Amino acid sequence: MPPKTIEDLLHRRTDLSTFLIHLTKDTPGGPVARDNLLSIASTGSILARSPFGPAKDLDSYLAATGATQRAVCFTETPLEHAWMMVEEITGRQERFQPYGIAITKTTGRKSHVNPVWYTDITTRGGRDWPAKGINELVTEAKDRARTSGGIDAALLAGEPIFKLTPFFEQMGPLTDGGRKEFFWEREWRHIGDYRIYPAQTFAILAPEYDHERFRRDLQQKAPLWADRPILDPRWGLESMLAVLSGLAPSERGPFPALG
Repeated sequence: MPPKTIEDLLHRRTDLSTFLIHLTKDTPGGPVARDNLLSIASTGSILARSPFGPAKDLDSYLAATGATQRAVCFTETPLEHAWMMVEEITGRQERFQPYGIAITKTTGRKSHVNPVWYTDITTRGGRDWPAKGINELVTEAKDRARTSGGIDAALLAGEPIFKLTPFFEQMGPLTDGGRKEFFWEREWRHIGDYRIYPAQTFAILAPEYDHERFRRDLQQKAPLWADRPILDPRWGLESMLAVLSGLAPSERGPFPALG
């Protein structure tokens, strides 16, 4: 038997997802997650609204440059575990709703989506973790961009470190006594707004009770998206496979319909 390729092997790794998921959330004082997903479909763009990483506090200088710290976030959580991403979790500030899109990692990588590097900040025996070095590089870059009139945004944006910082996240104890432990989200990020196309989208995510109405809304507001499969992220994998196979609802089980 000839040796296996790495592609053959990886397709059997259930802990390594083929997909990247972007979930929407309710905007405080604005549209709800459902409307935000419809907006993504109609505009073909996921907006990078928030800065991330150890240089996010400098984004007021960097936002309008190629060194922006604003990013669009995805998770590589396997589809059958997507349900946990929409659960209400103690200590978690972000609350995602069961609306979103799933693309393949291949599509994401072609579009410059990269995995986040989670670095430990737990102090043990005076050990220096990578986060300390990154923070020092950010401080040095900020000092070099400082002029008599304050921080020069153009000089700051020219510092190479800011091409990397959006892809770093800490894990461990915080100075205020809390903890930051989100490595389990297995996040990927795209710097700046992300263009999204129906033909490159594996599936739309929405709660089951809303599937028929949501598809009607897609047909009205974003007709090119109306034929994409719609999955509920709270479903198990078997239910997702049944829908993707095109089975009629009455045939999906696990039990025959009554009557």
